[in-house]
Amino acid sequence: MKKQHRNFWFTFIIFSIMGVTMYFGSCTHDDQDLDEFIPEATINDTELLSKKVTTAPTVDGTIDAVWDSAKKLIGTATVPDPGQDVFKGYVGDSYNFTMRSLYDTENIYLLVEWNDKDNSQDRETWFFDSEAKRWEEESRWPTFNASGQMTRQAFYEDKLAILWNVNNSVADWDKTSCYATCHTGLSAADGLARHYTNAADEKIDMWHWKSVREGVWGVMDDQYQDNTTPNGRKSDPKISGSYTDNNQSLAITGTTDMVKVPKYFIPGREYYYWITKTEIDNGTAKLITAVDAEGRLTYDGGVIDPNVDGGYLQDGSISGPKGIPSIYTERVTGNRGDITAKFQYTGSGWILEIQRKLNTGDAENVDINFADLSDQYFGIGIMDNAAIAHAIKANLLLKFEK
Repeated sequence: MKKQHRNFWFTFIIFSIMGVTMYFGSCTHDDQDLDEFIPEATINDTELLSKKVTTAPTVDGTIDAVWDSAKKLIGTATVPDPGQDVFKGYVGDSYNFTMRSLYDTENIYLLVEWNDKDNSQDRETWFFDSEAKRWEEESRWPTFNASGQMTRQAFYEDKLAILWNVNNSVADWDKTSCYATCHTGLSAADGLARHYTNAADEKIDMWHWKSVREGVWGVMDDQYQDNTTPNGRKSDPKISGSYTDNNQSLAITGTTDMVKVPKYFIPGREYYYWITKTEIDNGTAKLITAVDAEGRLTYDGGVIDPNVDGGYLQDGSISGPKGIPSIYTERVTGNRGDITAKFQYTGSGWILEIQRKLNTGDAENVDINFADLSDQYFGIGIMDNAAIAHAIKANLLLKFEK
């Protein structure tokens, strides 16, 4: 396993060269008009000033007037090239963003806006392959031909991550931010590139917004990074809930051959991308109990015959109208669900409004504590219909108005 060099000057030189290269590289996504993101009064593109307020914003994905008093940090996040084609199909993509922050005696609030031409919800949707007579999930990775041209987009969701250095434990975080935990050159079995810290006492608090899996509940997945290799990313403890892959293995009727098929679906519904636990419990979603050699699925109340109903087939570059969601989901409770995140897709980008307690009181000490109002360096990652490829803006600094 090859570990990324942590020497600051080496990192600075490499990513400076990478930044220049990507600046002049082509961008495959249309950017929103930058004027929409440039306010009359800004700090700069690295510092975010959290304004003290007595009236909190209503966290609902719309921008209250109270946000007008907060200065905007403006910036551009760009997808780097970590090598080994890990981010193939995304390298060089850039996104303009703004951030604002408020705080009161109990909570910190963040408002993040960024351009994105598509609301990506079609995440690994189930479809029927009529030639193979098998059910398959759309790929989370883009597909390329022998010439390296993309022939089919990825089927995933839009995401955003914010990373914080817990108790200033990660060395050189103020100089390198999220690059300090990025390790490249790993084996394919280890994921090629991963995030993990470099010592047992180093921990990163990671806020991970997933528009489909937990977005429906208005929650940002509270995660952290430690020095577990090769993958140091973990979710905070939960009491209940979160999302589950909507799949199961069933034997083809009359044989011992096992195949993967969806576990639940909702009869009559079209263009839906998740199923809730409530819909399972109240019988709206039906359990699939059998599959035959022709791909027909049996459920309590009927049979899905995708050989007759073409709605389950791929529809050109997208999934068909009756494609079955890849997940079912329930509101997560416990420390993992202690960040509220409400959002709105505007047609050309995202508005994400975040609320979290200044001090969550997390006994395991993996949550960043803002209670003393000290400066905090952070980095963000923007993921546009991407499983792991993320546009990065590092070396950002949160300051609190005293």
